[in-house]
Amino acid sequence: MSLNLYYSFREGIVGLRRARMATMITISTIVVTMILLGIFLILTVNVQSITKQFRDRVSLEMFIDNSLSPEKIRELRKSLSDLDGIEEVVFISQQEARERFRQDLGEEFLNLLGETPLPPSFQIKLSPGNQSPENIAGVVSRIEELEGVDEVVYQEKLFRFVDRYSRIVFLLDGVIFLTVLLSAVLLVSNTLRLTILSQSRNIQIMELVGATKRLIRRPYLIQGILQGGIGGGIGSIVVWIFVKAVTIRFPSVLKVTPFMILFPFGLSLLLGYLGGTVGIKRFLRAS
Repeated sequence: MSLNLYYSFREGIVGLRRARMATMITISTIVVTMILLGIFLILTVNVQSITKQFRDRVSLEMFIDNSLSPEKIRELRKSLSDLDGIEEVVFISQQEARERFRQDLGEEFLNLLGETPLPPSFQIKLSPGNQSPENIAGVVSRIEELEGVDEVVYQEKLFRFVDRYSRIVFLLDGVIFLTVLLSAVLLVSNTLRLTILSQSRNIQIMELVGATKRLIRRPYLIQGILQGGIGGGIGSIVVWIFVKAVTIRFPSVLKVTPFMILFPFGLSLLLGYLGGTVGIKRFLRAS
């Protein structure tokens, strides 16, 4: 390690001690914000995964006229397959509908009715790009225009509920992320400005003796990275403990990758660097 780099690391660590109170406040704030961000990231990814699984199972039930001949049913199936937004079409005969009804409600209930209560139908699976409530409504309207269609059934209210609240979660994540970004950069940069101002005479002397701006800037960048790294490291540990606690209580509920655990730490290092850069640039411009 060169003398300049050794000096920069030493001064960066010493700088944390010179402004202990401000450093503690900054690190504590970073810890809290990184914990919130990490937990919301995990919850968002899992909500998105659940929403995707739910949407992948989206299917429409299209009941057809009992009087349709087999040839007409084949033509209708082809017309359905040719529509935009439809991935798969499966025909459910009246006998198959009866068997499904029997499995769901039991033989005794079916015998009370005396006949199959459901007509033949098509189960329609939508393609991935057409699983939003608006796109589903569009596909349904095109299906209803086909000849021989009695009714198209799907859980519209449930789809709209899931879509609405998944968007709210994503919006909250965006707001939290921006808040974390701005607060961490401002806190770190302001802490460094306090440290820099307390050493303004030393910095002026270094400039007079010919020290480069890079040499002057480096210790404060290292100080910012250390603040971010310490706060983010603690935040990642707390997030990991949270995941373990939830997993012990509710196994297989959360899907978590190492990236989700380490993301707060990596982001806080970047924010620490950005905060150090902002703090030192303001001072060097003013000096």
